[in-house]
Amino acid sequence: MASKLLRLYQLEDGYCYNSDSLFLYDFAREFIQNMRVKKILDVGAGSGILGLLCARDFQNFVSLVEKDSDYAFLASKNAKFFGDLVEVVCKDIFEFKSDQKYDVIISNPPFYRKEILDSKNKKINQARNERFMPLESLCAHIKQLLSPKGRFIFCYDAKEIHRVLSILQDFKLNAQTLRFLHPRLDRSASLALIETRINAKGSLKILPPLFTHLGKAQTEITPEAKRVYELCNTYSIKVKSTDLLKESICE
Repeated sequence: MASKLLRLYQLEDGYCYNSDSLFLYDFAREFIQNMRVKKILDVGAGSGILGLLCARDFQNFVSLVEKDSDYAFLASKNAKFFGDLVEVVCKDIFEFKSDQKYDVIISNPPFYRKEILDSKNKKINQARNERFMPLESLCAHIKQLLSPKGRFIFCYDAKEIHRVLSILQDFKLNAQTLRFLHPRLDRSASLALIETRINAKGSLKILPPLFTHLGKAQTEITPEAKRVYELCNTYSIKVKSTDLLKESICE
């Protein structure tokens, strides 16, 4: 049975969610299904894609934390359908504190190395460059917000996996499950999907790779990619930041 269509306002002149978030959500679903999840936190939520998919499919309480006021405004607009099930917090994640612990923290953080050339668009830089959300700082803060048996589920540049696993171990957020995404069969992995738990024991489980396209032309998607797109069932509505009502929801 197809999921209900999720309509999402996004910035035409900013960073729009892409398939990385959809594949991350699909990866996270199995863990959410098999846990007694009450509260989910979406870090760097943007327009709310990850958290709102969780709210739609699992009816869990979700906090969307996003520091950019334009994205937070759109996330709030996108979340209206969910009522009290979703809260939008316009704040830098490193300033976000909560008396409640979260069972699942999910994030598609900025993960391109600091050395990459900046875009002229500030919003795109913040969404792409790791200097705006260093993984070391994120892991340290995540541990304060995660329940003892909770899971931190995120994606990162596959080329940085050696560094990612080392950082996770430093903060005792031990990786339990890993899956690599490849743009096609003959291409190197481009994305790593990672599930972690605090002080977890046991060996790392590496799932079979996920391939997104068939053939060198990349004009045809694989059956698994098609399944993910149909499962997520999202529709983007592009708006310009200059057209937004300038009512700030940020503190």
